Amino acid sequence: MNVALKVLERISLLIGASLVALAGFVWVDGVAHSRSAVAEFEQLRELAVPAVDQRTWSEQRKVAYRRSLSEEAGATLAILRIESSDIEVPVFDSTSKTALNRGSGHVAGTALPGAQGNSAIAGHRDGFFRGLKNIRVGAEIELATLSGQQHYRVSEILIVDPLDVSVLSPTEDTTITLITCYPFHFVGPAPERFIVRATII
Repeated sequence: MNVALKVLERISLLIGASLVALAGFVWVDGVAHSRSAVAEFEQLRELAVPAVDQRTWSEQRKVAYRRSLSEEAGATLAILRIESSDIEVPVFDSTSKTALNRGSGHVAGTALPGAQGNSAIAGHRDGFFRGLKNIRVGAEIELATLSGQQHYRVSEILIVDPLDVSVLSPTEDTTITLITCYPFHFVGPAPERFIVRATII
């Protein structure tokens, strides 16, 4: 009988120790997850865009932007900055009407912003991409993602037909292709597309 009690006591001690160890593991994992979430939030906060400068925007685009603030635009993949053209804009994982009114959009089927290959980003000529009318070959572009910051240099500026999708073709280098309508001050649907190609420095 004493032997049975001793065995039962040892089993109870082992179960108790296992439960304590499990509780400790859960606590440590919870702390680690919490710290990871805080770090991720801090990274996301770095992607925040300051107040939007709408001085050069069309009145129609200003109204569309205000309406878009109450709608879902999609995940923010990056922040695109072109200091020489006064452009600072979020890049959403969508080219929906809402996304392009709120910022710029990653073109599906092209490389993700910051990844190797050709990442195409579209924006409105009378909104966030208005400043592209002043861009020059050699201008520097900054792209901030959760993976860090990358710097690109404009290598080519093209004006193409809207049906010319060759600008979306994959590239071996890490490339950004910015797309907007052209001419910039055309009344009504613009007949051409303004293309800015930049490669990573």
